[in-house]
Amino acid sequence: MPLESPDKEIFSAAVGYAELGMLHEANAELEKLEPFNRTAPEVLALRVGIYQALKKWELMLEVAQRLNEFAPNDVQWMISFAYATRRAVSIEAAKEILLDAQTRFPNEPVILFNLACYYCQLNDVQTAKDYLKKTFAIDPTWRLEALEDEDLKTCWDLLGHD
Repeated sequence: MPLESPDKEIFSAAVGYAELGMLHEANAELEKLEPFNRTAPEVLALRVGIYQALKKWELMLEVAQRLNEFAPNDVQWMISFAYATRRAVSIEAAKEILLDAQTRFPNEPVILFNLACYYCQLNDVQTAKDYLKKTFAIDPTWRLEALEDEDLKTCWDLLGHD
């Protein structure tokens, strides 16, 4: 159900603030919404972005988990849930989320790429390499992302030798 006035205008203002990088103001606008509308998917999606930018991992985790439960077939929310879990809980816990997601979406490159990053951070270079190969086979454009991803930098010397 789409937001209606005045919440529609409040939400638009929050989006505008977020786009300008005024994250606290965006979040304050969202607090003006009717309580029922604060749980609308578009509102929760905006909160995930705000909390991520503010590095409020526990809050991001809570909202991303709710979105993931609400829309379990939306890969974006699985990734957000894992990302927040990594920062609020552990890489191991985040990896488990994505391993579960991989069983449902075996050819989704963003899941495979993130698993490569997690395995690299866990010093399992061979598994990271295997996930990168799978990612690149599905979508070669991920190669550019891999070159710049901080999570993979610790493995690059070893990943290049095969």
